[in-house]
Amino acid sequence: MEELHLYYKNKADSLLLLHRTEHDRFSMKSCHFHKRYEIYYLFSGERYYFIKDRSYRVQAGDLVFIPPNAIHKTADTERAVPHERVVIEADTSIFSTMDEAICTAFQPHILGDGIIKLSLKEQLFVENILRSMLNEAATQHLGFENYLHALLQQLLIFVARFIQYSGRNTGQGHLPKTHQKVNEIVEYINKNYASNLTLSNVANAYNLNPVYLSRIFKEITGFTFLEYLNNVRISEAKRLLRESEMKVIAIANEVGMDNQSHFGRVFKAVTGTTPLQYRKEIGRLAER
Repeated sequence: MEELHLYYKNKADSLLLLHRTEHDRFSMKSCHFHKRYEIYYLFSGERYYFIKDRSYRVQAGDLVFIPPNAIHKTADTERAVPHERVVIEADTSIFSTMDEAICTAFQPHILGDGIIKLSLKEQLFVENILRSMLNEAATQHLGFENYLHALLQQLLIFVARFIQYSGRNTGQGHLPKTHQKVNEIVEYINKNYASNLTLSNVANAYNLNPVYLSRIFKEITGFTFLEYLNNVRISEAKRLLRESEMKVIAIANEVGMDNQSHFGRVFKAVTGTTPLQYRKEIGRLAER
């Protein structure tokens, strides 16, 4: 049974708050990503959280930061306990009035895996901010949106200082062997996506039955093996389209897809546009 406590989105569509409790088993059917930052706090329970290329065990009192466009998904742990969480999605504009040093703390190479393990005192501080945000969004008294923004900035400053001074911003926790194995395979795909990878040859490399690998890969990542491989390849292709003048056929070869027609079909299926249209749109945006 799902219990929704609050859903709030501001008029500018730059801030979303979601407060929810799940009493029964609940796993997201598939991974997703979005253009906003996501801040996830678990008030109670525990979850598996798949972020970008690996799975983490998130426990009550953990704070999770997801950068824009990073693939992620939550799922039940083997205990499948009820859980309560709050999710904040915030546009990148939240950093427009903040110091450069604070903004830097939220860059992926500084933030690390985004799993922030808090002490009890720190949990109470963060929960006070989050409860205040939820209360403001629910009551909507005079100036509540300004107050929401101020509270969010307070949270971001706290996290930036935490990352700078504590050195405790990462933590994978104990994971089942299946999650560890899929993490290894995902890392292998990310490093070798330009090679001729198939479900069968990767399964053989890890001494796994292809059917078994297909099942656990889908359960843990939310993608089929081929869907994940294609997403990695297209992500790199988008980077090359943005940052180089390479021809489309050369980019297709670079990411491990030597058939240009097939590359074009997969690119459009993943992005909704063709490689050339994508490059033109990026060019137009750069000129503005």
